[in-house]
Amino acid sequence: MTTASTTHKNVLIIMSDEQSWDTLGCHGNPSQITPNLDVLASHGVSFDRCYTAYPLCCPARASLWTGLMPHATQVTGNWRSIREDLRDAGLASNFKQAGYHLIYTGKWHVPGTTPARFGYDDISAIPAVLEGRDRGRFIEEYRDYARAQGYVLHETHVENLTNADIAKLREPGKAPGGTSEIAEEHFLETWQTGKFLDALKRRPADKPFFAVCSYNAPHFPMIVPKPFDTLVDPKDVRLPGNFLSGTEGKPQEVLDSAYARKLQGVDEGEWRRFIALYLGLCAMIDKQVGRIVDYLKSNGLFEDTIVVFLSDHGDMMGAHGLVEKGFPLHYEEALRVPLIIANAPQTQAAAIGASSDALVSLIDLIPTLAEATGVRIAQTTDGRSFAQALANPQNVAHRDAVLAETFKLGVEENADIGGESVSLAHFRKGVDSINVSVRTKRWKYIFRYKDIEELYDVENDPLENVNLAGDPQHSATLSELKATMLNELRQTDRSAEAVRLIEDKLT
Repeated sequence: MTTASTTHKNVLIIMSDEQSWDTLGCHGNPSQITPNLDVLASHGVSFDRCYTAYPLCCPARASLWTGLMPHATQVTGNWRSIREDLRDAGLASNFKQAGYHLIYTGKWHVPGTTPARFGYDDISAIPAVLEGRDRGRFIEEYRDYARAQGYVLHETHVENLTNADIAKLREPGKAPGGTSEIAEEHFLETWQTGKFLDALKRRPADKPFFAVCSYNAPHFPMIVPKPFDTLVDPKDVRLPGNFLSGTEGKPQEVLDSAYARKLQGVDEGEWRRFIALYLGLCAMIDKQVGRIVDYLKSNGLFEDTIVVFLSDHGDMMGAHGLVEKGFPLHYEEALRVPLIIANAPQTQAAAIGASSDALVSLIDLIPTLAEATGVRIAQTTDGRSFAQALANPQNVAHRDAVLAETFKLGVEENADIGGESVSLAHFRKGVDSINVSVRTKRWKYIFRYKDIEELYDVENDPLENVNLAGDPQHSATLSELKATMLNELRQTDRSAEAVRLIEDKLT
C-alpha cells in the first residue's frame, strides 16, 4: 500500500492535553516556560490557526486519529464509544502498511478501541479502563512504580494523588491546586518519557518509525511537582485580556455552567496562582519535549524525523471567568491549539522557522503527514492535507473555514458509565442538544440548539467579548456564516443527520 515514497522519514508526534495555543513563548507568552518548543518551532513551521474538532479529550482524539469529524466517529462526549466499524480503522495503520514500525506511549482516550486495534506494534503506559472509562492518569504500572518509591496513593482516585494532594483541591476560598507530594523525577510525565525512550531504543533498526508520546499534563488537576510549582511567580502571570469580562451577550448555558462556577468567588491572587500552576505543568511538558529531542539528536535521528507537537484542545484559564473545556465552550481559548511541525521534507530552507496563518483542523494532521512521507491513506477521511502550507507557510490558505462540534446526547455530554455509543439518529428533540461553530479568517459563528447564537468579529475582537449576532448591521454576515457552516457540514455529514437537525432549528 506504499506509494513511491520520496523520503521514508520517521514521524514523531508529541501530544499534550488541554494546552492552549498562547502558552508557548514563540506564540507570545512572556513566561519563558517553553524553550524547547520554541527551538523546535525554529526548525519548522508553527500553524498558528489550528483548531480542534471538539474541545474535549475523547472526541478530539478520536477525530485526530481517524480524520473524521465527531458526529461521524460517534464519539460525541467523553467515554462514548467509537462507531463499531471504525474500531480497526485508525489512520496510523497506513504507515504500518507502508513499512513503518508503530509506537504508542501514554494517554489513549479513544473509547471502544485500543492502540493495538489501530495498528501500533509497541504499546506502553496506557491508562486503565475502569467501568468502561479510559482514565488518563490511572496507569497501573506507574502506580506500582510510585508505590515502590514510597508514595502512598489514594487507592481509587484516578489522578494518582495522595490524600494530601487531594486536600489541596478542596481548600475553601482557594483555587484547586498546589504542590505535588511526588517529586519531579518520579512524576508521571517524567516516568512516561522514560517508557517512550525505551520503546524508541528497542525499535527495529531496519524500519522507519511512526511514534506517538501522548501526555496527560497540563490537564487538571493543577497538582504540580517542584520546581514547576513555583517556576512562574503568580504576580508575573499575564491575565487573559478578557479575564472575567465579555460575559454580556453570552448564552445562559455558558454563564450557568460548571465552567463558570468552578472558580467563582476566588480573588485575583488565587486566579493568578491557578494559572501559574497551569503554566508550570506546561513547562514540565516542555522539559519532556527537550528530553525526547535530545535523544533523537544524540542518536543521529533528529534530521531524519518529522517532529510534531500539538495538543488535543485548550483551556479557558480565566477568559470570561471560565475554566476547562467542554460542551458550551466554543471560544478561541478552548478550540485553538498549538501545532508545530519540524523537519518536514516539504519545508524549504527559507520557510524554516516561519509561522502560517492557514486555517487547519486537527483532522488534517495525519493526511498531511501521510503526504509528507509518501504514504497512501486507504480510508475515507474528512481531513485534508495541508502539505502545501509546509512548503509555503505564508502564502497557502488551505481551508476557508474550520468546524467544531459539541453534543449532549442523553442529557449530559459524557457517557453515564462508559462504552455507550449514541448516534445523531437517536437525537431527542427537547432533551438532547448540539452546538456547532464555524471559524473563518475574520469571523466566528456559534450555533446553539438550545440557546442564543453568537457572532464574533475575531479579526477586530480577538477576545470574543462582543456578540454581534443580534446586531442588524451584521445580519448579512450572520446568514452567510450559517450557510458556510451548513455547507461544511454537508461535506462530512454522510447521513445528513446533523444538517437536518440544524436546518430544522434554523427554520
